Amino acid sequence: MIEIVKKGFLTLPVSTKRHLLERFGVPTGGPTDPFLCILANRLVGNPDDACALEAIMMLPGIRFGSDRMIAIAGAAEGLILRRGDEQIEVPVNRTVCVKAGDELLPKPLTAGMRAYIAVSGGIVAKGLRTEPVLDGQKLELNENVPPVRRSMTELPIPMPGSEAELRVIPGVQQEQFSKEGETAFCEGEYFYTPDSSRMGIRLSGPAAAFREGYDGNVLSEGMLPGDIQITSSGQPILMLSDCPTTGGYAKIAHVITADLPIAAQLRPGSKLRFRRVDVAQAHVALRRLLIRLDKCITDEPAEE
Repeated sequence: MIEIVKKGFLTLPVSTKRHLLERFGVPTGGPTDPFLCILANRLVGNPDDACALEAIMMLPGIRFGSDRMIAIAGAAEGLILRRGDEQIEVPVNRTVCVKAGDELLPKPLTAGMRAYIAVSGGIVAKGLRTEPVLDGQKLELNENVPPVRRSMTELPIPMPGSEAELRVIPGVQQEQFSKEGETAFCEGEYFYTPDSSRMGIRLSGPAAAFREGYDGNVLSEGMLPGDIQITSSGQPILMLSDCPTTGGYAKIAHVITADLPIAAQLRPGSKLRFRRVDVAQAHVALRRLLIRLDKCITDEPAEE
């Protein structure tokens, strides 16, 4: 097992495995930055959908109950592993060997919003929905996997700074917005408000006005991460991993899959702009990202 010594700001066990229960009202859930979670698992030799820890703003303190390989994917510096009286510097985006009794000390992230901690074998996923970990909580691990030594040459998507541009394709209710409203949405600058969560990012900026006869309310319909709803006040909400399965606001656009990791790593106060692309460009962007995922991890020689 591993023991959560300090839970950090918010740490959640997540898996990229879909439960296919959206038709029953169960959100897809899983990691908000699924590609970074996949890379963390690949660094330790786990399947892509193995359960790992998603840490928001701060890495938790963890005590390891057995010898394992771990990997921390994301942006952090100065990480320390305590082994008895010894303190060992821990690199990120690289496989690290830990021994029973070792303790990873908590540390704030230096950039980005989220990092992922994978343990060889993976955490035992229990239930369809998971709750944030608590101080003193113990998490069961699956059977260990053969040890590997790997490193990430570079993040396939660099961590965004205080501003970013997200590519979008047209939403299903795009025709409900006036020409001025669409221009405001595409050319305006929006701010990531603190009133946000894994469900979605509430943005503040130029109002996306509706055409005459529309007010933003529609019959509830299916919704997915990446959808951008416009409230009756004209302000956007960008849906993330825990978004509801249905929603009743008009959708002006949808963030392409390749850019969702950028949204997942932005922090409150960041500036956002949107740029329209077509579906073919979105497919090309995703294929290029998947190629980078496959090329960014390399095997290292075994220690003598």
